[in-house]
Amino acid sequence: MALAKNARTIISNQSNAASATIRGRLDLNGAQGGGFLTASIVNGGTGPSAQCVCTVMVAHNATLPALGAAGADWKTIAQFGGGLLANFPTPIALPIDPAIMCLQVEFTGNLTQAVTVEAFFSELTTVG
Repeated sequence: MALAKNARTIISNQSNAASATIRGRLDLNGAQGGGFLTASIVNGGTGPSAQCVCTVMVAHNATLPALGAAGADWKTIAQFGGGLLANFPTPIALPIDPAIMCLQVEFTGNLTQAVTVEAFFSELTTVG
């Protein structure tokens, strides 16, 4: 059985400024086999006074909704906190079921200090 896989960038490795929010999304309606999400929060040399939180959301939509907070379209399925310790890494790994139609990752909540964040997805595009 051959599998076709595709690497997808949801949020490239970047700094999330204090009090900022970064979101990225993927339309998975064409994916046949789900995939695997990895994400990361890394605190800087001075830890934030409030932790950065990674929220993984899905939408039950046939077309990709606009980026946005959890609500009418986006539904939270998991949350991970990056803690307050300086230089502390928080790796995140989550399998994504083939039934998922749309996926969004959000990083927000860190105060006083920036943190480094990223989210990538290994997609099964064809299962055959």
